[in-house]
Amino acid sequence: MARSEPAPRMPPLSPQRLGRIRSRLLAWYDEHQQPFPWRAAHDPYFALVAAVCAQQTQMSRVLEIYERWIAAFPTLEACAAASRAEVLRVWGRAGYPRRAANLHEAARACLERHDGALPRDRDALLALPGVGPFTAAIVVSFGFGEDAAAVDTNVVRVIGRLVAGDLQPASETPRAAVGALAERLLPPGQSARWNPALMDYGARVCTPRPRCDACVVATLCAARPRFAAGERAEPVRAQARFEGSDREWRGRLMQALRDHEGPWSVARLLGTVAATAEERARAQALLGQLAAEGLAWVADGRCGLGARPVAEQPVAARKRGL
Repeated sequence: MARSEPAPRMPPLSPQRLGRIRSRLLAWYDEHQQPFPWRAAHDPYFALVAAVCAQQTQMSRVLEIYERWIAAFPTLEACAAASRAEVLRVWGRAGYPRRAANLHEAARACLERHDGALPRDRDALLALPGVGPFTAAIVVSFGFGEDAAAVDTNVVRVIGRLVAGDLQPASETPRAAVGALAERLLPPGQSARWNPALMDYGARVCTPRPRCDACVVATLCAARPRFAAGERAEPVRAQARFEGSDREWRGRLMQALRDHEGPWSVARLLGTVAATAEERARAQALLGQLAAEGLAWVADGRCGLGARPVAEQPVAARKRGL
C-alpha cells in the first residue's frame, strides 16, 4: 500500500488577517485591473487560449499572441478544423511552438470526446494535451465562473512572501504549501477577480525585487520585516543563454519552414539555415526532433511544416486513409 504524502505545514493565518489580505488585494485589483479580453468573455475556449499563450511568456506579449490566434481561429471548432501547418504559422515567432500544437490537439480532442466543447470537469481538462493545473484553473475560473486557484510564478512569489515569509518562494516555499495556501486564500465566489489580482500583483508590485513601498499588504506581509532589515531575495537560476543554443537553431528551422509554402527538400532547408557541414548536421538532427514532436515532417529527402500532406504520402498509405 502506497504511503500518502504528509500534509504541508501551514503558516498561521488568522481569519482577521485573511480577511484583510483579501479585501486589500481585491481593492487594489479593482483600481488597477487590466482589461484583457479573456477575463471578461466568460468563454472557456478564450480562457484556454489565453492560459496557453501565457505559459513561459511575459504578459506584455500574451495579448498580441492571443489576438492573432483568436482572429484566425475564433472558435474551438475552427481551431480543430485547421491543419497543423496553419496553426504553427499563426503562432509565428511566439516561441515554444509545441504550445500551438497542444492547442490544436486539445481542440480536436474536445470534438472527439466532449461533444465539441471544453469539459467543465477538472480531471477531464487535465487530460487534454498541454493542460496543467494552472491552465485548468484559468479555464474553470474565467471560462466557467467557478472557484479554482490558479498558481503561476507570480502567484507563488506573492503567497510565499506574504504568508510564508520567504524571500524567494520559487526556491524556498514548498510547492504543496503554496497550493494549499492558494486554496485557503481564495475568496468563495471571487475566483475570476482573485486569480488575476494575485497574478497582476506579482507582476507589478511583488516583483522579484519587490516594491514594498507601494505594497497595500506590506503591514500584513510575513517577509516585509526581512526586506526592511536589508535582506535580499537570491535570484533564481537564469535561463541558459539563447544565442547559439538548440532553442535558437530550432527557431531558425521553424521560421524557415513557416516562410516556405509547401514541401521542399531537406538539403535546401539545411542550406538555408546553416553555413557549414557541422551546422548542417546539427540542424538535421534538430529537424528530426521537430518531426518527432509533430511540428514538422521529414520523408524521402523532403520536409515541411506540421503534418505530412496526403499528396506526399506513399500511394498505399493514401489508399488506407493514413
